Amino acid sequence: MAYKEIDPTSYYVFHPRPAYLIVTKKPSGGYNVMAVSWATPVSEEPPLVLIAVSREAYTNQLIRETKEFTINIMGVEHADIVYKAGTVSGKTVDKWEMLGLKPLDPIKITTPGIDGAYGIVECTLEKIVEAGESTLFIGRVEAVRVREDIYTRYGWDLKKAGILLHQSGRAFTIPGRMVFAKKT
Repeated sequence: MAYKEIDPTSYYVFHPRPAYLIVTKKPSGGYNVMAVSWATPVSEEPPLVLIAVSREAYTNQLIRETKEFTINIMGVEHADIVYKAGTVSGKTVDKWEMLGLKPLDPIKITTPGIDGAYGIVECTLEKIVEAGESTLFIGRVEAVRVREDIYTRYGWDLKKAGILLHQSGRAFTIPGRMVFAKKT
């Protein structure tokens, strides 16, 4: 098998990855939304998740101010919304209004989720770590909601849920099939 060396800054080697929308509250009382794919669980006890956000992003400022955010798991039908959310800054455009989003009242925090998202993870800010041009926000998971029709005891029903994965730029994909490893 032949290999080639690629640029160490080419993070696409880690893609496709799930595409999420992060919701934060604005000081004016409205909401901001940002597309991210660099998000992952980092602890079960306590339940902690991590999102990487550019230091220049308006979302970075808002998380620091409000100390909370929601992570919204999006589906294939949301590809245009996710892409558009990642192409403009909330500093200059009201992305919530531009995208026609509707809030879903939160359970434990004051920042809403997005009505229609596959799942919503409510987080309070636990820790901030600076890393290169990004800020790593570690959030404590306060509440999680998922759509009943596409989530089972063991996770997403991939026959029904087209979890949106970001490849690069405008390119997205969805999981095609479930593969099981052999029992050992």
